[in-house]
Amino acid sequence: MKISLTNIEKKFGHAQVLWPINLELESKFITILGQSGCGKTTLLKILAGLEQPTGGEIRFDETMIYSSKLHQNIKPNKRNIAMVFQDFALWPHMTIFQNIAFGLKGIVPKEGIPERVQYVMNLVKMKGYEKRKPGELSGGQQQRVALARALATNPKLILFDEPLSALDAVLREQMQAEIMQIIDELDCQAIFVTHDQTEAMTMSDQIIVMEAGRIAQIGTPEEIYLAPATPYVADFIGKVNWFEKGSYIVRPEGVSRIQRPGTIAKFATIIKSTFVGDRYLVQAEVEGKQWSFYEAQPIEHGIKLELFIDKKQIYQLEGSH
Repeated sequence: MKISLTNIEKKFGHAQVLWPINLELESKFITILGQSGCGKTTLLKILAGLEQPTGGEIRFDETMIYSSKLHQNIKPNKRNIAMVFQDFALWPHMTIFQNIAFGLKGIVPKEGIPERVQYVMNLVKMKGYEKRKPGELSGGQQQRVALARALATNPKLILFDEPLSALDAVLREQMQAEIMQIIDELDCQAIFVTHDQTEAMTMSDQIIVMEAGRIAQIGTPEEIYLAPATPYVADFIGKVNWFEKGSYIVRPEGVSRIQRPGTIAKFATIIKSTFVGDRYLVQAEVEGKQWSFYEAQPIEHGIKLELFIDKKQIYQLEGSH
């Protein structure tokens, strides 16, 4: 499905939360990434129909979903969209079966509801939990139920509002892989809101980076990381080293202690080494700025040495830092 947003903006009183946004989205898994307060959840709620824009148009393929000029606004339950919330939003007094079945009334024939519930329960690996209530489940299990409920209506588009932020690191990584697999299996689209850069980089076909109600950059994870469009994107996505002339950057992967053809040298003073699992992240002072690079072994604080930068991995950004 092609999702088109034309001059979509949002004001709350005199506060401009979203400046006019123009987007065309067709990728299977899209992530809206940004810091708290940048407008990403507002944009998601506008797509869901839970928030009305101040102006602009939204189309799903050729269908007009919202138009301020035409006074058209299709209701949320008519958009063929499902949404997975950060707080799961499960009914505490209902069983898991009832929670999932509740949204199917009027969509699936009554006699077909049990089969549909069982299908999505199997899909999210929650078979056998139908008679339990949300309070009897762990956070990860509740998240699976929330996902099952969203999948039950067979939507074309699923919206995720930071759904994994309450889970521990191991479970979060597991759920990331499962969500991606399910979206692929059901052949629907997903728009995923997060402030977690790693989550966005590992899950997405396309990333929309937002800054203060505006689109800072749109691209694949590789494009966003290797060729950031602005200083904000460069700093926000991963680690970055800034040259003395502020429009040039290099990622830590482009810095080493080994001199090779096509490298330039910089003098550095080591600040500290931090073990990050399979290697050490070394921080050093280079030309008055703090740089990072990776090493197999730690380097002692205060040591002065030469670093070598791969010229091919130096990027120039517009503006200064």
